Amino acid sequence: MFRKVPGYCFGKYKFNANIINKVSTLLKIKPSLANEDINFFGDVRLLDSQNKLIGVFACEEARKKADKLGQDLIMINQEIKPALCKVCDYSDELASKFMNDIVKIKEQQKLNDQHFKLSHTITMQDLKLKVNQAKDLIKKQNNLRVTIVCPIETAIQAKSILYTLKDLCQSFMIPIGDVKTKDYKEKEQFDKKKEQQEQVQLDIEFEAIEKTELNLDLAQIKIERLINQYYSRSLQEKTEDEQDLADFFRVQQTEKDKKVETKETKKTKLEELMEDDELDFQLQDVSTNNQSCFLRDGNLSKYVKLYKMIEWSQRRK
Repeated sequence: MFRKVPGYCFGKYKFNANIINKVSTLLKIKPSLANEDINFFGDVRLLDSQNKLIGVFACEEARKKADKLGQDLIMINQEIKPALCKVCDYSDELASKFMNDIVKIKEQQKLNDQHFKLSHTITMQDLKLKVNQAKDLIKKQNNLRVTIVCPIETAIQAKSILYTLKDLCQSFMIPIGDVKTKDYKEKEQFDKKKEQQEQVQLDIEFEAIEKTELNLDLAQIKIERLINQYYSRSLQEKTEDEQDLADFFRVQQTEKDKKVETKETKKTKLEELMEDDELDFQLQDVSTNNQSCFLRDGNLSKYVKLYKMIEWSQRRK
C-alpha cells in the first residue's frame, strides 16, 4: 500500500502521491512529510536547498518562510531535538536524484558494456572507417572499449593496430592506461575433435575528450513515464527473483523428500534375501533373539548364505 503523500505545487515538477511513492521506492528512501502534513509544534532547525543552516524557528514560522520562498517544507527527522526540516522543491529534488542515481548510472553501464571489436587482419582503409564509427559512438557515451581477439602468434600485430587506432583517434578521445592482454577461450565447439587454436584478447579503453552529459531536463510527462517504466521493471525483477528462490527451495525440498523416500524404501541385504522366492524359510525364537531357520528345499548352500547374512546383520546392530 502506498503511503498518502500530498502533491506539491512548487518547482518545475508537480508529482502526485503515487509518483512520489514510486520514486521513493526506487531510491530506497522513505517519503517525507511535507507542508500541511507536518503535524509538529516544536522548534525546528531549518536547512535551505543546499543543506546550509538558515536558523532555528517554530514549525509554523518555518512553514511561512517556505511559503515566502515559494518552496516546500519537508520534515527530515523529527526524532532529534530540535527537529530537522528543509526548504526545497521536493518533487524537483526527487526527480534529480532519480535521474542521477538511477537513470544516468543504468544508461552509462549499458553503453560501457558495448565492445568495439576489430579484426587482427584489418586493413588501413577499413581502420579509418572504424575511426569514424568510433567518433560517432563516443558522442553517445563517455567511454569506449576496443577489443581484438587473435591467435597468440599475431598478438604483436594486433597490438600495433590498437596503437595505430590510438594515434588516429587522439583528436576526440584519449586512452585510459595501456593495452591489456589476457587469454581467450572460445565456447565449446560442436566438433570437439577439431583442435582449438590458442588465442589472446587485447583490450584498450578510451574516454572522450569532450564528455557529453545525459539530458536530465525532461518534461514532467516524460519523467513520469520513465519512473513508471523503472518501477514496473523493478517489480518484475523482484517477482522473478522470488520465483527463482521458490524454485530453488522446491528443488531442495524435492531432493530432500527423495532422500527420505529412498531411505524408507531401501531394504537391507537380509530383507532382500528373506523376500527372495528361491529361499523358502521361516524365522523363529524371536523372544530369545536367537534366529534360526528351516529350509523346506534342503538346499545347504542357501542356508549357509542366509546364516552368514544373519551374522553380518547382528554385527551391524
